[in-house]
Amino acid sequence: MNATDTSQSGFTLAELLVTMGVGALLLSVGVPAFTTVVMNSNQIGSANEFLSSMHLARDLAITRNVRVTMCPSDNGASCAAVAWHEGWIVFVDTDADGQVDAGEAVARAVTQIEVPSITTAQFGNALIFRPNGRAMAGTVANNTGELTFCDQRGSAHARVAIVDMSGRPRISRKRMDGSAPVCPSVI
Repeated sequence: MNATDTSQSGFTLAELLVTMGVGALLLSVGVPAFTTVVMNSNQIGSANEFLSSMHLARDLAITRNVRVTMCPSDNGASCAAVAWHEGWIVFVDTDADGQVDAGEAVARAVTQIEVPSITTAQFGNALIFRPNGRAMAGTVANNTGELTFCDQRGSAHARVAIVDMSGRPRISRKRMDGSAPVCPSVI
């Protein structure tokens, strides 16, 4: 290298400003899309966690020939009068009283999930699977029902867990009757 060589390498101010402008533009487009991806992931994950618990409860009921209860729970050990999104438990309910008693172990406990709202008209207190695999809502022999998973985006993005006549659960974007799901106005 020559001692009189004074050339320097680097960015000019104009190049730096253009690069920062392009970066800001990419962020302004990418961040909202990423937020949507995260919200979709949380909602689908929560619905699938609930669906998995329903499948477990139905499977236990059929294979063990007993009643299995799935109920809201905020402590992971007993049923409580709380909303489904605060958590739930699945347990073999040998005495069919809807509560975890001595000798009745909790098969699955799920703590609070990412979806801010799970609403249902049929399964408010409990979802019970009978030995034949059919579902009941508490003490009512209602074989069908649905639970709607909502977030702050509203009904257009809601998912619905449907329990059909056979007791088989599934996730859908539509209600049982084919209509759009309805979310509470304030979440």
